Amino acid sequence: MALVENTSLIKKNSKTFYLASAFLPHNIKRKVLEVYTFCRLYDDIVDLKLDNNLNSLQPKIKHLNLNEKVIDQIKTGIGSDRIFTRYNNINELIQYSYRVAGCVGLVMCELLNVKDIKHKYHAIDLGIAMQLTNICRDISEDLANGRNYIPKSMIPEDNISIKDEAVLACINELLILSEKYYESALYGIKYIPIRSRFSILLALRLYQAIGNKIKRDKNTYLIKKINTTKYEKFFILILCFFEFIFAHLFVFKKTQHKSELHKAIKGFPFANEEI
Repeated sequence: MALVENTSLIKKNSKTFYLASAFLPHNIKRKVLEVYTFCRLYDDIVDLKLDNNLNSLQPKIKHLNLNEKVIDQIKTGIGSDRIFTRYNNINELIQYSYRVAGCVGLVMCELLNVKDIKHKYHAIDLGIAMQLTNICRDISEDLANGRNYIPKSMIPEDNISIKDEAVLACINELLILSEKYYESALYGIKYIPIRSRFSILLALRLYQAIGNKIKRDKNTYLIKKINTTKYEKFFILILCFFEFIFAHLFVFKKTQHKSELHKAIKGFPFANEEI
């Protein structure tokens, strides 16, 4: 039975993703939602420490013929949260982000029919950027669950509070880092087939807006989880229409990927190793 029947799960847990997916061609949207649901259910099994056999989910997406090495990386990344240990440095955090989100970008490339490996570099970067944003947004919830994603090289102490100035400084640093990956991902929009291009642009801008809102509304960030409102999403949607028409509808020049962004994931599937 196809996982796409569980789309209510997506509507409830990821309004941003579901909105962006609405602009995909119908046949591609169905496949994308199946992959998202697979990742979400896999993640929930790990988070809730259920005894379910994690491998029982993979056969449900077998018909999509996805790259097994990439799926294995996703499973490794999500599975690492089952026995969580803090990351020592930024490189390890980037590796985790590559596995749980960058590889989802690679899966999207398969579903969107992006063939050139050089174009896939940007998809990895979008996933990493989004994951860094998610980490910053969800820090209070993660700390309550015993997960401190801020690397030890940034803050050695395990017991921290979001209200600590040092923690806020680290969040700001991670958001600045995410912007480098968003910028690279934006350059890759032009390599996506035109019918799916707007959806990915919208997803990028919606997630990026969460990080911008954290930086702008730090007092709110201290007391509740930051998300964009319906009005903000609508405003971003309108801006994306104009951006798409004037900046992404036609390809005027090609852009070379910055290989240093993949220094931490050298040797991983489809990473840029021209370092």
